[in-house]
Amino acid sequence: MARHYRRILIGALLFFVLAAGFGTLFGLGAVAGKYRPELARPFSDWAMAIVLPLQQAYCNVEDVTVCGVSDAGRERVPCDAFQSDNPRHAVLMTFGQSNSANFGQTRHTAGPEVANFNIHDGHCYTSEDPLLGADGSGGSVWGILGDSLVASGAFDKVLIAPFGIGGTSLKEWTAGGRLHPRVEHAAAQLHKAGITPTHVLWHQGENDARAGTSPNAYAEMFTELVDSLRDYGISAPVFIAVATICNDLGSDAIRSAQRGLPDAIEGVYPGADTDTLSDMHDRHDFCHFSETGLVEHAALWGDSILSFEASEARVSNAAQAAKNPG
Repeated sequence: MARHYRRILIGALLFFVLAAGFGTLFGLGAVAGKYRPELARPFSDWAMAIVLPLQQAYCNVEDVTVCGVSDAGRERVPCDAFQSDNPRHAVLMTFGQSNSANFGQTRHTAGPEVANFNIHDGHCYTSEDPLLGADGSGGSVWGILGDSLVASGAFDKVLIAPFGIGGTSLKEWTAGGRLHPRVEHAAAQLHKAGITPTHVLWHQGENDARAGTSPNAYAEMFTELVDSLRDYGISAPVFIAVATICNDLGSDAIRSAQRGLPDAIEGVYPGADTDTLSDMHDRHDFCHFSETGLVEHAALWGDSILSFEASEARVSNAAQAAKNPG
């Protein structure tokens, strides 16, 4: 009997030693990466070589349009306010992988001027995490962003239409890809409800960074995705995040592609650069955002959107002045 317990104890100790060692590899890769990337790269690369083959496929079902939070007993609210072209109302169509979905550390309930469009049933609901439409059971950046856009005075109301899926590559979202039906479905549901998106927010890149996708391939696939959005009647400006870090140091190649796309594609603009949020206090598990990280993430998106809106206002004012020189 004593020998039996000894074996259990030794097994438990071995497990904790291995877990601690593996955690240290992640930690060294993530923490040292900001200051000494040349030292951290071997740790993160070695750790991710083990993790990637074990990573589960999210939304691994035949009908991918059913994935994501669909019914959480939320209060339904009218969509009427978003069925007109009121420039004071923003409709944010958001997708990508986990950091565009509900994988944040803490949940947020937005104010009454922010609502959540559910792509599953085409109705509007109160904005509470986890948001309806996207997958994951944690918090999201979008409700926080909605509150900040209203607080800025730029918009009176904000509607969020999220449908991101964790652990996904860009290729999966392009035409012919496994998750592309979600793009078409979301666009169709919004159109059916009489709602026109004002901003498309794309946050993805971590999986492509790990997979070694080339900058040219990423740019070509993103161009295809934007073309599909236009084909589905989505004419809103598309904002692309710089996002490559998740349990590793990210990818300079994908970062370069993401930063270059606004200059390469008409109607595409710079979004949040979340690779700047690489400290431990920003990411609770070295990948997904902590409570403070979610707030900082939202602030980056807010800066991008408000900068765009200010630029559009200047262009509009200049055009109006040219029409009426007197």
